Amino acid sequence: MISAARLFALGGLVLGLLAPCRAAEPGPVPAAWAWAPPVPEPADSLYQSPVQLLLSKDGRRLFVACEQSGEVAVVDTRQRQVGGRVAVGGEPFGLVLSADEQTLYVSCRRSNDVAVVDLKSLQVQARLKVGDDPHGLALSPDGKFLMVANLGTHDLSVIELALGREVRRLGLGRGPFGLALSPDGTTLFTSSQYSNPVPFRTQPVLEMTVVDVAGQRVRERRPLPGTVIGQGITLTPDGRYALTAVELPKNLLPETQVYQGWMVTFGFALSETRPGGRSALLLIDEPNLYFADPYGVAVSPDGRWLYLSSSGVDMLTVVDLNAALRVLQAEDGRIGASDEQLRQYARHLGLSSEYVAARIPTGANPKGLASSPDGRWLYAALRLDDQVAVIDTRKRVVAATIDLGGPGTVTPLRRGAQLFNYASISFQKQLSCATCHPEYSVDGLNYDIAADGGMGHNLVDNMTMRQVGPTGPFKWRGKNPTIERQDGPRAAQLFFRTHGFELQDRKLVSRFIESIPKRPNRYLAADGQLNRVQQLGKKLFERAYDNQGRYIPLGNRCVSCHPHPYGTDHQLHNIGSQNYHDLDGNFDTPHLVNTYERAPYMHDGRCYSLEEIWTLYNPDDTHGVTNDMNKEQLNALIEYIKTY
Repeated sequence: MISAARLFALGGLVLGLLAPCRAAEPGPVPAAWAWAPPVPEPADSLYQSPVQLLLSKDGRRLFVACEQSGEVAVVDTRQRQVGGRVAVGGEPFGLVLSADEQTLYVSCRRSNDVAVVDLKSLQVQARLKVGDDPHGLALSPDGKFLMVANLGTHDLSVIELALGREVRRLGLGRGPFGLALSPDGTTLFTSSQYSNPVPFRTQPVLEMTVVDVAGQRVRERRPLPGTVIGQGITLTPDGRYALTAVELPKNLLPETQVYQGWMVTFGFALSETRPGGRSALLLIDEPNLYFADPYGVAVSPDGRWLYLSSSGVDMLTVVDLNAALRVLQAEDGRIGASDEQLRQYARHLGLSSEYVAARIPTGANPKGLASSPDGRWLYAALRLDDQVAVIDTRKRVVAATIDLGGPGTVTPLRRGAQLFNYASISFQKQLSCATCHPEYSVDGLNYDIAADGGMGHNLVDNMTMRQVGPTGPFKWRGKNPTIERQDGPRAAQLFFRTHGFELQDRKLVSRFIESIPKRPNRYLAADGQLNRVQQLGKKLFERAYDNQGRYIPLGNRCVSCHPHPYGTDHQLHNIGSQNYHDLDGNFDTPHLVNTYERAPYMHDGRCYSLEEIWTLYNPDDTHGVTNDMNKEQLNALIEYIKTY
């Protein structure tokens, strides 16, 4: 077992999800755990769930990516009604038009490809394979290359359209989300959902990657310290500044503190687009009211107004960009404020009154935004209302809504989704469930929940909600046998700082969480067959003897604690992973479903790669027998684990 002193010395490194495997001195075993999957109603298959928008150049056609129905709705903005639909499947997200506006490209997150849509026939003409979980799209100015941000593989696919295939991959920041092309088409700016790897217990750092479009190479990697969940990104019309919706977490502080936000604040990054430019962070929150989960961004054609959708509070924030630039002492594309001033502004809750011009209530869960060419109208995708809001930018009100044709009723699972995504449950609307679980996954952070021993002890890594239902008990200590228990009084006390969900709402949100599926596994063949390397990894995962022929006790075999189908035995184990901040070493066995998408790993998030679990933190073979393995064997073991 690693000593506390040695772990403290290594503590500057990094942790995460995949912990217990050996039943060495097991802790208390949770009570027998049972689970039954929720049963959807027929209406649950009829929801549209609009998430992204794109307007034609003349503003007459609005394209709406409907993630749940697998369609793109084509809206006539004059009639304010749907005029056609394209079935693209695969959870559509990003949208971009060809220069002649005869072809629409649609990224499909679940099928890991881009649908090529002929807009005359409203038919899919081709599908272009890209990386895992594609999001934002952009076209090169000459129309020859399509660029695709792959959130799951942390890279950019460059597709040569004449060939119909990918010709290059560029590494981006972790979890690339949105793409914004400069007005002259020379430079591409990307937002990232997850922090790049950082030393253990240090602030996260998003990367805004800057790509030279003509050279098809990364020009710059711009850090945005102290931020996560960078999603919507756009540029000012003059191309001088990039604007990114971001979260600013306070996960290194105990969650008992409320002053200036106990867990997270929300705002936007304003970045100079010149090479080597500076970035500033400005909050949209107020001292006693927060605007959770900023997502979509749009700038008025005259460059005066920035619009941000706060999907956690059903609200749009209108920012006076001229006022924001004055605060930053910015002129001619350069931020004049000092570094010390910028550090203060990034945490200054009282500053938003200087540049926030208005708040506009919307329907449920506003996501993507699009501004009409004349700036008169702003469109917002209301994901959990199956509508598009039409906002009068002069009066700053919702003037109309466009019905996308959902079932017109709210099922129990849909109500659970609304509760999961709405911050009204928390004190001053500081966070929703989705704040820490964007796209029902993880935010890549570890937290000091200030419970179970007090501040600075028992730090915990965040867990995904994808297919979490059958993997209980819950929490790293296995204290909660059901998700409903997890979302009860303890969540209210430790996270929401309110009375929490009422009984019926708690049941609904819990059943919704249990309904969240896993993503398609990119490491597993469609027929479920393992390749040669994965087969070797499976043998190592299940082996009873090491390379020297020594017997491996049943309790120290990987498969014992991580059996199929979910990779967990639902019990607590001590596998020698106790860190300097842990009061004991007993932890619940995490499941292995799509482990590759859930970094960092171990119970406190100290490993950014699966390799680190066994190369740095298993010196005495207490977490499975791995020290006898050569590099090929360890790699094979990890490749097999990724297939769960």
